[in-house]
Amino acid sequence: MNIKQTPHFLRGGFLLLPLLLTGCARAPSFDIMGSFFPAWLLCLVFAILASVVTLRVLGRYIVIVWPVAAYPSLAALFTFALWLALFR
Repeated sequence: MNIKQTPHFLRGGFLLLPLLLTGCARAPSFDIMGSFFPAWLLCLVFAILASVVTLRVLGRYIVIVWPVAAYPSLAALFTFALWLALFR
């Protein structure tokens, strides 16, 4: 297959390939007792704790119909919010 037979979007796609590497940078990490932990992992741990506390408080006032959907949704919300607030 020569260059004239390749589809147009494939020929232009190779020019866009370096854009995929723009996000490759050093990830923020924390040194905790000699081990490096990624920052997203710490945000996830704090988000899980925050979601448990939030659902305990909300459970006093409203009935949580689907806790299987509520816990992961709140954990994701808190994880992304912490990541944006602390690391942008």
